[in-house]
Amino acid sequence: MRILIWCANLISLGGGARLLSNLLPAMARQVDIDLVRLVISPGTNFKDRIDLSSYPNIEVVYFEGDVQSPSGLAYLQDCHVVYFFWPHGPEFQKVDRPTICTYHDTTILDFVPAFLSGAVVKSCWEASKTWVHHVTSVIVSSHYMKTRLIAHFGEQCQNAVVIPHAISPAKPEHSGTAISSDLVQRLPSEYVVFSSNISPHKNHHNLLIAYSKFSQRKQYPLVLFGYLTQQLRNVPPDWPDSYYIPTLISLIKRVDLRLDEDFYPLGFIKDEDVMPVLKHAKALVMPSMSEGGGSYPVEEALRLGTPVLCSDIPVMREHLAKHSAEIVWFDPDSPDSILQALEYMTLHHDRLKQSAVQGMNDPSETWDDIAQKYIHVFRIAYLKYHGQL
Repeated sequence: MRILIWCANLISLGGGARLLSNLLPAMARQVDIDLVRLVISPGTNFKDRIDLSSYPNIEVVYFEGDVQSPSGLAYLQDCHVVYFFWPHGPEFQKVDRPTICTYHDTTILDFVPAFLSGAVVKSCWEASKTWVHHVTSVIVSSHYMKTRLIAHFGEQCQNAVVIPHAISPAKPEHSGTAISSDLVQRLPSEYVVFSSNISPHKNHHNLLIAYSKFSQRKQYPLVLFGYLTQQLRNVPPDWPDSYYIPTLISLIKRVDLRLDEDFYPLGFIKDEDVMPVLKHAKALVMPSMSEGGGSYPVEEALRLGTPVLCSDIPVMREHLAKHSAEIVWFDPDSPDSILQALEYMTLHHDRLKQSAVQGMNDPSETWDDIAQKYIHVFRIAYLKYHGQL
């Protein structure tokens, strides 16, 4: 089989890029896969994320054009199926091949950001409906995500295939334990960490309110890393020209959180620093109000033996059901509930740490297991498209 992964638009530089960088080589390792061609935006710098020297059947092409353009059709012509990895943003375009997409989450419909007009939300809904109703097969990353698709787009989505993907991209023994020297100088000696981009549904707002009341915030300040988090260092009147971040800066000033004392916003950190920063944290907190298939940082923290404080939302309950470690759950809508979780963590940290360490080797699927499930869906889509099912 020859697979075209079409991703000529920008994708999430957090979980989306991580999923793709693990899924791509795992697909190439499967039996009878002659080619996996990834067409992706050069803005992702994707070629820098993975080592392709051991994969002669992987081809990565930087391209930002239309799949129906002459160049796009040239990339398509020798492939059996087209996998649209990131259907969030671009409009659906019909091609004369079996098509598959992973619909990652319905956050824009379930948690509409403040000040977004109804026309924008409706446009997102219509674009998503077109995708899920017109591709040959839809993959979702959790059973909860499947129920949301059905709720928004109808019973046709009963056919969506659930394949989880929020699993650890690297085993702890394959990851360094030392934080790079330049980053060590920017970190407090002890800290609680939140790894995320700055999207409103990630819920920095309520976490920051809770942290302003946290009795141990001087001893265990909050470390933030991820896309645009460095802009929280801006001080008025130097407002960053970014959506939503000025709201958080205003909140930080209002609740009197002290930069590089109560909280440390780092922005992106190097890939090789992610696991060490999580490993050395007192705990990881994940206050997100919405996820598609779980959380990479939560999974990574648990694989490293770091205690986790987590939003009590259905998708995270589903995601963490396979783990034996004790999770400190809280209501993400309530800063007081987040605060109680933080205080509980400091009082019972020894027990939570022991539980997390004992659960480090809980069984989990490998990326090859996940890739095999994807390839199976691709083969079924091919047979379905050609009337052989």
